Amino acid sequence: MNFYELMLIFSPALTEDEEKEQVNQIEETLKKERAAIHLMDHWGKRKLAYPIKKQRQGYYEWLYVEGEPGRIAEVDRKLKMVESLLRFMILKMEKIQIDNLHKEVARRSEIREPEPQVAERASSPETASEQTAVTAPEESAAETSAAETSAAEPGTEG
Repeated sequence: MNFYELMLIFSPALTEDEEKEQVNQIEETLKKERAAIHLMDHWGKRKLAYPIKKQRQGYYEWLYVEGEPGRIAEVDRKLKMVESLLRFMILKMEKIQIDNLHKEVARRSEIREPEPQVAERASSPETASEQTAVTAPEESAAETSAAETSAAEPGTEG
């Protein structure tokens, strides 16, 4: 099994939803050919260095996959038939690139793990009610103690 870098440039005539659907179809093609997708990068709509098929912009996608050379050749053949692709390129990765890919995948998984815990705390209804429950009694206690002190002072009654 070898590692490959797959660069795709889709036509700017596609909407973002259509572009995502095209990427999903390519993912399915890779899965059918038993290629494992390790990392996907969506770069979005960018200006091209030079016009391709009379287009000056395109949607960029980068996929890092692992698969057998014969099956990747079949993916290449199928990608040639996708009309919405302006360009694509499949490159075999070198050992140092593979090591860097593994490091990037590990780094991104570390970043993703703490975020859901923080987001769950902030968005859960229980913590929101606890936050309001904590602040509400403090405010009412401050108002109550201010009223008690003004009523308890002997010179304020008239």
